[in-house]
Amino acid sequence: MPDVLSAPTASLEHLRQEVDRLQELHAVAVELSASLELDELLPRVLERMRAAVAAQAGTLWVAEGDGMFRCRAGLGEVGDRLKGAARRWDDVVAPTTSRPAGEPETTILVPLVAADETVGAVLLSAKADGAGTFDRADHERLEALAPLAAHALRNARLKSQARRAEDITLILEISREIGSTLDLDRVLRSVVNLASKALTFDRGAVGLYDKGKCEIRAVAGQDTVDQKDPGLQDLIARAGWAAGRGETLYLSDRDQPTSDAERMFLTIFGPDLETATVSSGLYLPLKDEEGILGVLVFESGTPDFATEHQRGLLMILANQTAVALRNAQLYNQVPMVDAIGAITAKKKALMALPRQRVGLVVGVALAVLAALTLIRWPFRVPGSAPTFRPMALAPVRALVPGVIERILVSEGTLVPRGAALATLRATTLATDREATGAEVVTAERLASQASARGDAAEERLQRARADALRREMAILGDQLALTTLRAPASGVVLTPHVGERAGTWLEEGDLVLTLGRTDTLELEFGVDQRDIARVRPGQEVRFRVDALPQRTLIGRVTSVGQLPADTAGEVYYPVRAAVPNPDGLLKPDMTAYARVLTDPASTATRLFRGPVRWARLTWWRIWS
Repeated sequence: MPDVLSAPTASLEHLRQEVDRLQELHAVAVELSASLELDELLPRVLERMRAAVAAQAGTLWVAEGDGMFRCRAGLGEVGDRLKGAARRWDDVVAPTTSRPAGEPETTILVPLVAADETVGAVLLSAKADGAGTFDRADHERLEALAPLAAHALRNARLKSQARRAEDITLILEISREIGSTLDLDRVLRSVVNLASKALTFDRGAVGLYDKGKCEIRAVAGQDTVDQKDPGLQDLIARAGWAAGRGETLYLSDRDQPTSDAERMFLTIFGPDLETATVSSGLYLPLKDEEGILGVLVFESGTPDFATEHQRGLLMILANQTAVALRNAQLYNQVPMVDAIGAITAKKKALMALPRQRVGLVVGVALAVLAALTLIRWPFRVPGSAPTFRPMALAPVRALVPGVIERILVSEGTLVPRGAALATLRATTLATDREATGAEVVTAERLASQASARGDAAEERLQRARADALRREMAILGDQLALTTLRAPASGVVLTPHVGERAGTWLEEGDLVLTLGRTDTLELEFGVDQRDIARVRPGQEVRFRVDALPQRTLIGRVTSVGQLPADTAGEVYYPVRAAVPNPDGLLKPDMTAYARVLTDPASTATRLFRGPVRWARLTWWRIWS
């Protein structure tokens, strides 16, 4: 009976072991297929196969072609010593074939074969358990794992080869782009923009380094560089520090520096990096045997944004950039090289043309020259920050103290000269006038009584007093007339909410409201100091406003200011023009775009006035 039961038990045990083996193989397959990065996969393969047979040391060799294998991963003292070494296949298998027959197997070699190609081999030694020798069961375990490791290794190699091809294509593209021109700025823009194909970053820039100072000349994604940008100033400081070191600096994580250079960098620029939300950065100096030329800067808001492979690729880019940069600088140092080359080429092409063709070219050139010099039309000088304001502002003030009794107009009311605008209640003046009138009557009565008595002296005194009181009463009457405020000139009421001033006490000279002419407005704008000499009173001003973009409006210059205004380091002189506004469409403080039509100038004058001005000033500075 025991013999009958033992057979099923043995079958179940064997089945359980087979299930465990299959589960283990499945787990290994999942683990090895989780990554196609060769540098991550190789240590994982070696560790899995070592653990399967409890070996203490081992090496993993990867085929490189022509029968050569390179040790790419190692365990133990021997593995560390052999890492990076290259050997032929016979030298790799030598430790297993040199063992005398009959001796225990202390070293085991497992070829990794995929698609009939030996992609690598694993050499294990120093088994931890037993007598330190490998048995048949160890061979079976490794033979089961070898196909999984071989296929994973082959897939990773295929991806690595594809990536290498992409890298070579990218390097060739960058070399072709930066090598196709000797224009320094174009080289720098091409480098920093093409780098985005090799690395994902939030901000990239390239700067030139000279005498301890760094100047950012190109920023990724931007056609021009705003040197006044505060964020750019912080970037310049970081780039200058990195360039001055002359060594590549990779800040993998702002919160976890791993080297003294990173810690020093964070000590200096940590607050700036936090403000700019920069978590990691790569700073590559551009240098050759003659010294440091500049620096490539890439920064990101995420930690560890550049892999080791990407950093290596960008170092190649930095070396190519240094060569292109040096060539562009040397080329630009040759005086007039572009002009001389262009003139020589044009001369050769002209001499090769037939005589009639040459005559035609000369005729066209003369026609173009005549058009550039003889055809003249008004030179348009731009105006900066144009603003409108009413003409002939007339403030209306209280002429006598009193309380505003009534406001007879409102904002926007068009009033003629002399029209009543408001009335004041001057109680003190009215009372004084009435009292003076009563004193006049009294003086007249006393004069009559003195005349009846025959007192000529008293009569003359009272009549003189009555005359003086009448004059005082006339003055008070004139002052009472001033309680009605009248328009000193024709215009429009500009003061807002003027009706709310009713009931307000005013002293003599207090402002009640303001009148102004809006049928003609004054346009004031600034003209650059380089063009102000061309502007004179009477010249035509053409402008448009946002409210009427379809209409070109016209005014005339009335005056040119003598005192300049300094705006952000640029000097402008105020120019004022009278602008008709009969229909009232233009309002004060509207945004306008103005041009002054100055004296006629030819196309040649317009094109070369800047270089001519520079040449004259430079000549004067040198020889005066």
